[in-house]
Amino acid sequence: MHEVPDTPEPGKKRATRQRLLDAAVASLIELGVARTTTLEVQRRSGASRGALLHHFPTHAALLSATIEELVRRNDEAVRQAESEMTEFPNVVERAIRILSAMSLQPAFLAELELWGAARTDEDLQAAIRSAERDARAERERVVNSLLAGVSANPNYEVVKALSVEFLRGMALSSILVSNPDHAEKLIAQWIWATNTLLATPATD
Repeated sequence: MHEVPDTPEPGKKRATRQRLLDAAVASLIELGVARTTTLEVQRRSGASRGALLHHFPTHAALLSATIEELVRRNDEAVRQAESEMTEFPNVVERAIRILSAMSLQPAFLAELELWGAARTDEDLQAAIRSAERDARAERERVVNSLLAGVSANPNYEVVKALSVEFLRGMALSSILVSNPDHAEKLIAQWIWATNTLLATPATD
């Protein structure tokens, strides 16, 4: 195995870090949080133990660093769904269907799994909370872009917040129950509920 020098060149250092992140994300998606150990990531990446510890001194630091890459992949899933879902003229329906498609992608489910694992791991919880603060702006940008056509509505912020929570819940349910017909029914009901909220005068 090729050993990474103690003082690698900047470009090589970035490449090694990205290789480690790619390995960690692949492991998270394929094996889950419990089996994404530092040894597994080191094996997949081909990096030395010293290189791994240089970039990610702890297991929690390694896992939290994957969030940026997971968010990037989720953004790619949104763009892919946007290019495919051109038959829905209603802004809300199109946005919810695009976000629903994204929420069932492995990268989104892996991010939710990290949240679940953090419940009983204080170090991981602290690391993920910090990483999620940085990722929130990107997530907000994506949702705001999809719902831009109704952003002036007084109930917009409520609709946006509830939609995000709905999609997370639906994604978690899909892990144990794979029922496309039921999922489609829920999505259709949420589209109806969202359009109803947007057509209703705002309340204090």
